[in-house]
Amino acid sequence: MGTKNLSNYWWIVLIRGIVAIIFAFLALFWTGFTLELIVIFFGVYALLDGIFAIFAAIKAIANHRKWWLLLLEGIIGIVVAITVFSWPVLTAVVFVYLIAIWAILTGILEFFVGLAAPWEAIGKWLVIFTGILSIILGVIMLSMPLISIVLLIWLVGIYALVAGLMLVIFSFQLKSIK
Repeated sequence: MGTKNLSNYWWIVLIRGIVAIIFAFLALFWTGFTLELIVIFFGVYALLDGIFAIFAAIKAIANHRKWWLLLLEGIIGIVVAITVFSWPVLTAVVFVYLIAIWAILTGILEFFVGLAAPWEAIGKWLVIFTGILSIILGVIMLSMPLISIVLLIWLVGIYALVAGLMLVIFSFQLKSIK
């Protein structure tokens, strides 16, 4: 998708960023945040992120040959959300692994979406950086599965905050393209 066409959908990127920031603030600043609550909020976040990624893919079909990467990212988010809502107790037990795998898969796809964007695209590096950040988060979580839930909540919250801010910045850069 050319930069001009992508700029028409800046608000989709903005919504994804805002959802990530809201999730981050809940994880970082809501005292008494329990594992059960973070599992549910993560499910909501993954669902909304997946829906908006699919919407972006649908909008990109006509103008971007790599639209399927966004579609795959959205499907993964929705599958993870369905898993969270279907088996919340089991999800709580495997939450670290679920988030780690989701972060790695999403990161890989975001990285390649960034690489596939035209070189002149404003904010291309933000998408690539967000993908790399997501992969790093997933690898850290897989390598240290016994970290405390408090640390996990903070780690996921910080990731969501940074990724959300990157998406918000990118959305405004897209909006400024005439």
